Order: sequence, then structure tokens, then C-alpha cells
Amino acid sequence: MDDLAPPTKRRKTSNDSEGTNEVISPIRSDIWFDDGSIIFQAESTQFRVHRTMLARHSPVFRDIFDVPQPHDESLIEGCPIIRLSDSAEDIRLVLIALYDGGSYHARRALPFPVVAAMLRIGKKYKLNHLHDEAVIRLQSEFPSTLQEWEGLSPEYTHIVFQKGILFDIVNLATDCGVRSIFSAAYYLCVQDLEPLLSGEQRDDGTVARLPFSIQKACILGREKILIAQAEHTLRWLDDEEISDRCENPSACASACLEISRCIWKPMPDISRGLEKWSDVKTDGLCGNCREDAKEIHQDGRQKMWEMLPSFFDLPDWE
Repeated sequence: MDDLAPPTKRRKTSNDSEGTNEVISPIRSDIWFDDGSIIFQAESTQFRVHRTMLARHSPVFRDIFDVPQPHDESLIEGCPIIRLSDSAEDIRLVLIALYDGGSYHARRALPFPVVAAMLRIGKKYKLNHLHDEAVIRLQSEFPSTLQEWEGLSPEYTHIVFQKGILFDIVNLATDCGVRSIFSAAYYLCVQDLEPLLSGEQRDDGTVARLPFSIQKACILGREKILIAQAEHTLRWLDDEEISDRCENPSACASACLEISRCIWKPMPDISRGLEKWSDVKTDGLCGNCREDAKEIHQDGRQKMWEMLPSFFDLPDWE
């Protein structure tokens, strides 16, 4: 089966040119049940698990188990060995999720590596409940409706924050086809150009980066957003008179100029297009102008959300 990697028992060393190889001894993981009936090996790590339990959760595993093993295949403690092409850490995290599922499905934040393993391995082996749980967590952080966006916490709530996590999530979603989060995630990516272009250093010293194709889409989309938010959400700032009921046209015009200066100088603030009206400073506007500006702002904000995918050349919201 294509998903199964050929046995890898040897690796090259610095002396390979002389024809010598180092034998890698398999490592027994902490997931090792004495009554287990089958052994998974990922990289050089082995896991002794229960065939019937895994077959119940995954039709792909069930099909793998149904493939007759070669007669000369070695056994460990009477158990056949199934070699997987996945990373040992992904397999370990998914097995923990399967055997200790309650803690993983609770509404608490999970570390990013756990969510990534659930998504990757869940998709590959049709462990649908793990895959769906990972997708729900991603969509909760990067919603597809303005109402859900408004309800977002400033902090991550379903995935444990770590440096570089935004780019790691975008790359994971790209690899696994979770396109529903792209628009909201890209919008967050364009808030700060420096990490978008240079990457963001993780705690371990490695750097999380986006591929050039996504960087390009984000940068081009950023320019479109700046234009659109001026045309829609912030259109009330360009009106000679916000309201035909204005109580003091001269004072309100001066107030609009000052608000515009704060928004556009020294650099345009790209977050204004989806900013809540309650966060907009309208000092100096009369009550009638403030009321009409609020209506224009809210209508424009809804329009901006509807247009968000198009800024990045993505499909419309599902």
C-alpha cells in the first residue's frame, strides 16, 4: 500500500564510502500495551497497540490489517510489525488521542503539534472524529462569518499559542486542504509586513515562514484591502457632510479631518476595515453625524467581510 513505507533498518554514516553502515535499533515507545496485538513502527519508534480498536476507528487501518503478512516477516513478542511512513511524533500524539480521547475532546486549548497530528493523520487514515475535531479548532480561531469574528477573543482559545503559530497554522491548513480558514488567516497575516516577509522565530530558534505564493497573495491582497476600506467602511470620512442633519458642519468637517489623520498617518492602518464601531473614536462629531457615520461604517464593514476572500483571490465564503 502506498501509505506504508518500506522497512528502514539502516542509515548512511560518514564511513559509507568505505561500505560500512550503522544499524538503527528500534526504540520502544511509552505506548506499549502488553496485551497489544500489533506493532506500528514509525521512523525508528515502535508502538504496541490493539488491532481491533484501531480497525474500529479507521477503515484504512482495517484494510492494512487485512493484507496478509509475508511468511518470513519477523515478529516481536508474537506481534506483526506494520511500518508507517509518518513521523513517530505524529503517530504517538494520535495514539494518545485515540486511547485517551476524553481529554482531547474537552473544550480546552490543545498544543499545536497535537492539532496538526490529528489533522494530518486523521485525514490520511480516515480517523474522522480526530480530523473533524482539528478542523473545528482551526475554524474556531479563524471563522467564516462576521458575527463569529466579532466574538473572537484576542488570545487563542482552542489552540495553545506559540511563537510562529499563525504561519504554522496557515501552512498546515494549506497542506491538509482546510481552505475555509484562509481568508481570516491571511487577513491576520497582513497586519504586520515584517514577519510576513521575514518569518517569525519560534521558541526553539527555528523560523516559521510562509511560501512565496502565499506571501504574494497576502501582499497584493493588503493593497486591495487598504483601497476597499476607504471606499466602504471609512467612506463617511470622505463625505463633505456626513449627515444632511448635521448640527455644526464646520466643526464636524474639522473632526473628520482629524480622525482621518489618525487613521492614515504616518502609515495606513489596515485593521480599520473590520474595526467595530464601538472602537472608532468620533470625538468632535455631532450626534446626527455620528449616527449616520455609524450606519455607513457598519454597512461598509459587512461589505468588507463579504469581499475578504476576493482580496486574496480565494473562493467566496462557503
